[in-house]
Amino acid sequence: MLPGKDLVIADIGCGRGYYAQYLIGYSSLLYCIDIDKEELTAAESRFKGYGKRVRFLVSTSAIPAGSVDVILYANSFHDIGDKDGASEEADRILKPRGRIIVVDWKKDTVPFGPPRSIRMDEADYLGFFSGFKTMKRFEPDQRHFGLVLRRA
Repeated sequence: MLPGKDLVIADIGCGRGYYAQYLIGYSSLLYCIDIDKEELTAAESRFKGYGKRVRFLVSTSAIPAGSVDVILYANSFHDIGDKDGASEEADRILKPRGRIIVVDWKKDTVPFGPPRSIRMDEADYLGFFSGFKTMKRFEPDQRHFGLVLRRA
């Protein structure tokens, strides 16, 4: 799913850096983005030895257009208030052959996770990323689903 070790990756909604700890092994530059400054500070403390290879931002606006190989939305896109704006911003920062990787909660009811009313499925994602097609589907565990999207 992530070939190579010199990708530019944006982990949008990185929280404390759970996925970032794995993404760093594939990246020459990793953007960790979260609007929650406390979560971002916790993520930053995980990556003290990486210098400028990891950048911590509260928005994607500082990321140059067409510079990102992979965007990861792990349990985060459903929480974004302006999903249309977020999908436009993803389109702006992605390289022409860039990919979006989604890991999110299934719509099935489970006793934890986000409310069912805000959960999304593949069709919902393709509605927001209408210029993309599904390259791969995967199931990281029983409660989550995964997608790899690429421009159509």
